[in-house]
Amino acid sequence: MRKSILAMILAGGEGTRLSPLTQQRAKPGVPFGGKYRIIDFVLSNFVNSGINSIFVLTQFKSQSLTEHIINGWNTSSQHGKSQFVIPVPAQMQTTDRHWYSGTADAIYQNLHLIEDFQPDLVAVFGGDHIYKMDVSQMADFHEKKNAVVSIAAIPVPIEEASDFGVLQIDEDWRIIGFQEKPEHPDCIPGDPTRALVSMGNYIFDAHDLIHLLQDDAIDTESKHDFGKNILPSLVSSRRIFAYNFELNRIAGQPDAPYWRDVGGLKAYFEANMDLKAAEPLLDLYNEKWPIYNYNESLPPAKFIHDDDKRVGKAVNSVVCGGCVISGGSVKDSILFNNVRVHSFAQVDSSILINLVSIGENCKIKNTIIDKHNDIPAGTTIGYDRAEDEKRYTVIDLDKSKGTWITVVPKFRKIKTKLPRTVRPDFGYDE
Repeated sequence: MRKSILAMILAGGEGTRLSPLTQQRAKPGVPFGGKYRIIDFVLSNFVNSGINSIFVLTQFKSQSLTEHIINGWNTSSQHGKSQFVIPVPAQMQTTDRHWYSGTADAIYQNLHLIEDFQPDLVAVFGGDHIYKMDVSQMADFHEKKNAVVSIAAIPVPIEEASDFGVLQIDEDWRIIGFQEKPEHPDCIPGDPTRALVSMGNYIFDAHDLIHLLQDDAIDTESKHDFGKNILPSLVSSRRIFAYNFELNRIAGQPDAPYWRDVGGLKAYFEANMDLKAAEPLLDLYNEKWPIYNYNESLPPAKFIHDDDKRVGKAVNSVVCGGCVISGGSVKDSILFNNVRVHSFAQVDSSILINLVSIGENCKIKNTIIDKHNDIPAGTTIGYDRAEDEKRYTVIDLDKSKGTWITVVPKFRKIKTKLPRTVRPDFGYDE
């Protein structure tokens, strides 16, 4: 008989490296891929794996994320008590009333949820990566190894491993040591070209997890973090194993799995750009492993005008519902819902998030434009770094080529005593 599994998604990350996209929202709530948010990928993985009991632990700037979960993932009223996706805000459930001080403390402050549900296993996963994974395969591995905890891990080129927590393993994939962003990471046994890094996803036996968290909570020297404290303390038990994510296979996609840490603006930009390939590594069209989300009722995308002077077109791009390309040109870009590109405008290698309007004769390149921005006619972004830096956030894309990414923050409506300014209607230019 398959053991019951409760999922606890850690979605409280502040996401400072994704600023300004995280100025008003939590990192897992950042839009991704045209119609999704980052959190949709881990939630879809659990649902597609047959694991439907999910708590999402939030903390920083959680309003947008909470609304998204309630609107798009609230199924408990239809499917019973064992099938739910419920956001759980930080509630200072300790005697000294503190916010979450670490990943382990976040679970500890919500132990009552585990005790009430009484699962056999608890899956503690992060909510801020882009990937597809059959979690049930990892659970089977965990049971086969009779592990206290199993850690999802992925091999990466050894020259890239210094950016991650590196796991040291023996021939049986038992974890024998940890390295936190080491300058000289250890390689996988028998493979000197790669190191094994933690994905931040764990499966525990529920009974073991409860006792580990209770012991950690009274340790005054602990940072109350899984990666820094609890997991290293288990090495001597010889019951802590690494699950090789490369072996995970999902229905309808037999190739090696896709995983991206989108914690920084460059990684976020590149992961979105991956999607416009003819055969993207992350296949969003696999009907056997769909990515679910909150779907608005929107009209289809429309491309209008076709004459000698102006043509509404998009090439090698993802264009979502409600978009109107009105005599403008879009190339190698991701357009979220309800974007407008007006006549003679050029959009190249950019990400336009919901309700962005690009005015006539604009030139936009290598730019992320967050929600609700009306870009005035004739504006140029992405062509003059010095000018971009005066107004927006700018980071390097490829130093060797001198390219950069410009990020335009979300338009903020400021309340004043004056009458509220009405934003121009998104009309078609005739």
